[in-house]
Amino acid sequence: MSDRGVSRTANDSEENQIDLTPMLDVVFIMLIFFIVTSSFVKEPGVELLKPQAVTTEQCTRGTIIFAVDDRGDIHYNKNKIPLERAAFLAEAAKKEAPQAELVIQVDQKSDSSRVLELSRELMETMGTLPCISTDEE
Repeated sequence: MSDRGVSRTANDSEENQIDLTPMLDVVFIMLIFFIVTSSFVKEPGVELLKPQAVTTEQCTRGTIIFAVDDRGDIHYNKNKIPLERAAFLAEAAKKEAPQAELVIQVDQKSDSSRVLELSRELMETMGTLPCISTDEE
């Protein structure tokens, strides 16, 4: 009789356990979905003090970001790059994300002629004028 009581308790505990396999399957499918559909922004990798602008127009999909620091150096994806390489990198990034727009982040103390050179280089290659990133006033 004691054997029956032990086996009955074992059966009861098996019936009361919850199978978590379907929930884990759903969680992994959601994780894969979010990883595949997310877009990652490549930061220029330099700290800038952006100029303030009185009038602004928002750049809706600016994900290809270049930066010009206070010394006039151009940065892309946490690397300092020469001006001649900027167009090639922009073209490669545009192939990866066709909807993305070009953005140039500028430091307040950067030379405006260097920003203009970069703008022209990107415009000649991409056919569109890049957005200039500023802080709101």
